[in-house]
Amino acid sequence: MSTRVEGEGRSGVHEVISVKVVPLKELFSDVYEFRLPYFQRAYAWQTAEIGRLLSDITQAMRASDGKRGYFLGKLMVAKKQGQPETALVDGHQRVMSLTLLFAVLRDLESNPALQIRLNDFVRGNSVRLKPQDAMALSCERFVQTPGATAVEPEDDLDLLSETERNVIENRNYLRTELSGADYPPEVRHALVTYLSERCCVIVASVEDDEEAWSFLRTEEETRVDFSKSDRAKFSLIAIVPPGERAACQKVWESCEALLGAADMHALLGHLRTLKRRRSSGKPIEIDLAEGYKFNSPGAGLSFLENQFKPAAERLAMLRKSSEGRDGRPLPAVSERLKWIDPQLWVPAALLWFERNQDPDETLLFFRKLERLIWMMKIAGFDPTKQSNRILQLLGEIDRTVSPAKMRELEITNALRDAAASNLRSPTFDAKHYSGRVLRRVSLSLGQDPGPIERTTLTIEHVLPRGFAPKSGWRTHFPSARSVRDYSHRLGNLTLLSPEDNQRADTIDWADKRPIFARSQYVLSQKLAEAESWTPARILERTEELIALLFKDWDIKV
Repeated sequence: MSTRVEGEGRSGVHEVISVKVVPLKELFSDVYEFRLPYFQRAYAWQTAEIGRLLSDITQAMRASDGKRGYFLGKLMVAKKQGQPETALVDGHQRVMSLTLLFAVLRDLESNPALQIRLNDFVRGNSVRLKPQDAMALSCERFVQTPGATAVEPEDDLDLLSETERNVIENRNYLRTELSGADYPPEVRHALVTYLSERCCVIVASVEDDEEAWSFLRTEEETRVDFSKSDRAKFSLIAIVPPGERAACQKVWESCEALLGAADMHALLGHLRTLKRRRSSGKPIEIDLAEGYKFNSPGAGLSFLENQFKPAAERLAMLRKSSEGRDGRPLPAVSERLKWIDPQLWVPAALLWFERNQDPDETLLFFRKLERLIWMMKIAGFDPTKQSNRILQLLGEIDRTVSPAKMRELEITNALRDAAASNLRSPTFDAKHYSGRVLRRVSLSLGQDPGPIERTTLTIEHVLPRGFAPKSGWRTHFPSARSVRDYSHRLGNLTLLSPEDNQRADTIDWADKRPIFARSQYVLSQKLAEAESWTPARILERTEELIALLFKDWDIKV
């Protein structure tokens, strides 16, 4: 379906916007040759966004047995009629992410005919998406060439740009997911068909880059940006009878003073989860208005006073991070949950406090909850799987199952092995949670060093990622390959102040060792006990740190 809008400009030149629903089989065809204009933003999606994309598409496919269409958003482009050259003005994140998805599916495919079909989504006479010059070579080497998604960078990851790291990490995430048990060949084949035939975007097109940018800039500059919390507040309070709105606003503002805008909107989502017990694609305020019958007299005010405000008070209590440092166990556990994810675990915590008061049971529940959330995050579980696990846990809380017997809090062998594999990764330092894991390991040694921040606490690579040809490090790490194989591992990382990190730099082990020994951080103090720093020692320390972490969580390695 296509719509054309025309208007007469002052110069007498017709201004034309074409709006069209485009299936992916057309979007990634010779009809479009995407390039990124100079003002296009860099690729910023990370594994959480790419995981949600894959999960949502798969969920939509399974829900309708592949028969219902799925809408993937809107693109703004500049494209002359009848010509394939297309400037991608808005929609870079989606087009690049879909390119990664097609490339990974191509490289996992063993059927030559289907490989050719999938490769056609990535490149025709040329690549379907031409990134900026700085990214072109990386995309060609690690994504767009057949077989490229199995190729790892030889360069130090720190030498790559943030955009290049996002591409590599998202590509690797998709490869891990799509080669796992949830995506056998027949499911991947169905996914290819669904993507091609049923998934679509809306393409708004004009004929000139600058004109497209002007439309986009005008939209952004004239739009009034409300926070998600403000939008939800206006939507919900507008539904209640006029005579109750002042009272509703008063309750809302008292809760916002406790939590702040970000947590206010998140709390609405948590209460929706507790009400519906399933995921939803609708806006939060619509689900809540329907679920709590906001348009009925007294219903909206009752929700705010009897559901929202008590939940806000409980969440505010959990958010008091200062309490996590006074030695009391429960606040300390909730603080550690915040380190790895501020929201995922909150519905379970709120429901637990609503249903249970026993302090010993509560402490056991939160300790097991902390373990579960950390393990799912480290294992790289699909965001939908994480949410579904919490939904199942809510059912066990409802049934008043003791935390000691809650199956959803248990760590399966598959979850343990996936987490351990990521902790042993030769590129561990590139994972978004690497600093938080080091902080948590340090806590297992009896010290919380605080968050990783450039001005106060930094990550140090004991074996430097680069050093002089005649450096003493060459004794045990004679080649660039050996440095790459070991320098990014968990066992090679520690914590130092910025000043000590600068002093340590690339100096030899014998000179670094005293810096670690006198460091204020116990993680560095302990590694200074090693007489030498070798590949075997790095692997050994990796296993020691994993064992330390797992022992704290009562998990057998």
